Amino acid sequence: MRDIVSYIKSGDLNAFKELFEDYYVMLCVFAARYLKDDEQCKDVAQEALSGYWERREDFNDIYKVKGYLYTVTRNRCLNILRHVKVSQGYLKEYEEELESECTFEDHVIEQETYLIVRKAVDSLPPQMRTIIRYALDGLKNPQIAKEMGIGEGTVRSLKQTAYRKLREQLKEHFYVLLFL
Repeated sequence: MRDIVSYIKSGDLNAFKELFEDYYVMLCVFAARYLKDDEQCKDVAQEALSGYWERREDFNDIYKVKGYLYTVTRNRCLNILRHVKVSQGYLKEYEEELESECTFEDHVIEQETYLIVRKAVDSLPPQMRTIIRYALDGLKNPQIAKEMGIGEGTVRSLKQTAYRKLREQLKEHFYVLLFL
């Protein structure tokens, strides 16, 4: 992920597309913590990412890029809410929480953790990946077996193997995951 910034800096559209695909949904979810309109969230995420593309030469590492994307997204959301406050006058009760740096950092950590876990799940073999996604959606082994047309024992076995693989992949992120 660190090399991706240098590729983007040199104008590599494929590298930017990869970063865009990783962060667009996360920035939409992040914006949804502030805004209730899905279309506004999408616009804000797209604006943040296109703003990064326009300023790509200013960035040398992924951590500054991430900081930029989350900060721009938050600030754009707050600007939208302030505009709503001026025109409708109802933001007062939320303003202190929205501007709280602690809350902002918590949201960023949550989104970054989501990306790490999503990538780990995506790297699993297809059948294991499907089982884990069903499990994350709250389905129990019998329901998963029925959905996939396989035996419960197969589901249990594949789920155990998948969890073992995920533990191995995510072990360096253990402390981040522990606090969420």
